[in-house]
Amino acid sequence: MAYYLVVHNEPSVPKETIESRWIELALEHRAFWRKTWHNLGVGKRFCWWDATDKEILEQIFKEHDITWESITEVNLTAPADWMFRCD
Repeated sequence: MAYYLVVHNEPSVPKETIESRWIELALEHRAFWRKTWHNLGVGKRFCWWDATDKEILEQIFKEHDITWESITEVNLTAPADWMFRCD
């Protein structure tokens, strides 16, 4: 599985619609939705997914009528990964 960051920009979609999608996506088995950072007031969401490939995410979003700006494969790092490096 690879990590993906998905950017959604849906300012005209009501909060209730987004929340009902979240219930459905939490049960998705073809990919794993890890976390979302969002500002529903402006319609922006940044979602972290584990998936075998980008195409499965596109398929899932199309089935749930969810638009996206981008789907980018990413790597994860954190400050703790770098604190004790000596190179």
